[in-house]
Amino acid sequence: MKTRNILKCLVAVVAIFTYSCSSDSDGGGTPTTPTPGGSGITSITVTSSDSSIELGGSVTFTVTANDGSNVTSTSTILVNNSSIQGVSYTPTATGSFTIKASYEGLTSANINLNVLPPVLTALRVESADTSIKVGDTAAFIVIGTDASGNDYTITDSADISVNGTAIVGNRFMATAMGDLEATATKDALTSTIFTLPVTAETAPGTFARNAVIEDFTGTWCGWCPRVSYAIEQVEAQSDRVFAIAAHSGDNMENSFSSTLVSQFNPGGSYPTAVINRDAEWTYPEPSNVAQATNLATGTTTSGLSINSMVVGNQLQVYVSTAFAQSTSGAKLVVLVLEDGIVASQGNYTSYYGGVDPIPQFEHNHTLRHSMTNVLGDAIANTAANSKNDKLFDIAIPALVNDRSKMSIVAMIVASDNTVINATGAHVGTDKDYEAN
Repeated sequence: MKTRNILKCLVAVVAIFTYSCSSDSDGGGTPTTPTPGGSGITSITVTSSDSSIELGGSVTFTVTANDGSNVTSTSTILVNNSSIQGVSYTPTATGSFTIKASYEGLTSANINLNVLPPVLTALRVESADTSIKVGDTAAFIVIGTDASGNDYTITDSADISVNGTAIVGNRFMATAMGDLEATATKDALTSTIFTLPVTAETAPGTFARNAVIEDFTGTWCGWCPRVSYAIEQVEAQSDRVFAIAAHSGDNMENSFSSTLVSQFNPGGSYPTAVINRDAEWTYPEPSNVAQATNLATGTTTSGLSINSMVVGNQLQVYVSTAFAQSTSGAKLVVLVLEDGIVASQGNYTSYYGGVDPIPQFEHNHTLRHSMTNVLGDAIANTAANSKNDKLFDIAIPALVNDRSKMSIVAMIVASDNTVINATGAHVGTDKDYEAN
């Protein structure tokens, strides 16, 4: 009997052990597939405290699982597919925003949040400057205020007037001393007058001396990349040498470049580069970089300041010339150049990988237009301690492909056309007189 009871106990133990080993399986030992989102959670929903708010307001999001549990704290909220920190969001722009949430491999359906422009009750005009000089550019900022006293920058959507005349955009070039009186309007609102004083531009007693390289070139000219390379070496060593590329025999040639060729490269030798309209750059130019950089050192008694900006389809250029001593016969040259013109370039040199032709060569400093005679216009007053200001306001030259790549080079030249001093800058840059 004892033996039979012992056997019964062993059978019972084996049965218990077998059951416990298969308890993690169902259906005769087939493993179960884990449920996304955890136990019992198969979907999530995101909701917003508001579906529409004014710019400057905030919303709070909540994420709820299908079992009714709040899983917000462990979910990720995405606004226009970008995750945010926390569960609150303050939009920085108007428009419709798409909201969704993710939780442990689950993604909610999208909801929309509409952000409306604020209802403004007042406008004001501001500027980062408390005053500017003649020839500088004023940049105005328009601020709108709502009934709660919240401020919004609305410069791009407001209309600005300066001294009673509407301007394009928010920038204005000051060409005379006095006060600029700026106002802004939007819808039925008009700001009070904002006053920005314009003071005199003072020229130094001496001026940093700069230099000019005029490169006579063409896309067909296989040896011309040698000079292009040399100009790059000059620019790597000095920011006081300004290059001008006068093209001939290709689609970048124009009447201005042709005049320069006739005056300074009458023999038609290519490549030829002339420094300060006075001396030919000695061959091989890459080995004679100092010939140019040495001329852009020290001081001289004449100088220039320039400022330029695009206003709609107009190009405005302000140039001021100053003379510490009398410079009889001095002339002003103002040129419009363009960088980044891509065209195939013949190449017989080892530069630029020795490829011939160079298929996507970037042509820089290309002469596109002259606001003066390319040989110079007479300056009205060149007596000692004199200063002359001139504003050019022209349609953007038709030859310019990309207005964002325009630059200006201005020169004071002597009666024999040699360069006395020069300056240059990308359009949109305000460049003051340079004192050494």
